[in-house]
Amino acid sequence: MAAEALVLLGFFRVCLAVVPVHRIVGSVTRGSVGEATAGELAVAMRVRWAVEAVVRRSPVRFVCFPQTLAGYAMLRRRGVASTMVYGVKRSPESELIAHTWLMLGERAVVGSECAGEFAEMERWG
Repeated sequence: MAAEALVLLGFFRVCLAVVPVHRIVGSVTRGSVGEATAGELAVAMRVRWAVEAVVRRSPVRFVCFPQTLAGYAMLRRRGVASTMVYGVKRSPESELIAHTWLMLGERAVVGSECAGEFAEMERWG
């Protein structure tokens, strides 16, 4: 699962540099996801572990958006419905800061460490 996370993180990092966000999100969220199983939280925690393990050990910096996209794609591949959330906040210097995170129901799965600080602007998935 960590290898899958590494490939997806790299892929989405490159995509975000050259493809408009709305096209990436539209492509990733297209179609339907099958019924989630009772073990969806366990699957989500394994996906979270894989994404975080790669991010911690990689010499390449992966910000929140590729992490969220990779986690979403991994969960979707396993038939688990999740939601990507885009939020913003102001820094002490009044600069706008954006953050994305991944939700499974009402539980933050990826990018949850500071999600509560951001005002939600949009949801995908």
